[in-house]
Amino acid sequence: MTAGAHHQRTKELLSPWPADRYEVLCQRSAPFQGSRDRYHFAEHAMEAAQALETAGLAIRVAVIRISDDAVIYDPDSGVELPSEQW
Repeated sequence: MTAGAHHQRTKELLSPWPADRYEVLCQRSAPFQGSRDRYHFAEHAMEAAQALETAGLAIRVAVIRISDDAVIYDPDSGVELPSEQW
């Protein structure tokens, strides 16, 4: 057996993804089901939420910061935090 055949894992690999993640919640009218999509970057989550609204595919859309469950975008509730607070 070669010297490289045995590997011992001394450390777990760290995730390459950023710690903050965002979830886009989409409610649709019956008979369609809602959806929950996760994004690594707030900008992408906000773009997805606004695209769903523009396309008329949802009756309600919200973006939630998963790390603290803060709602950063929910136009039905009057929440639209500035980008510095995402």
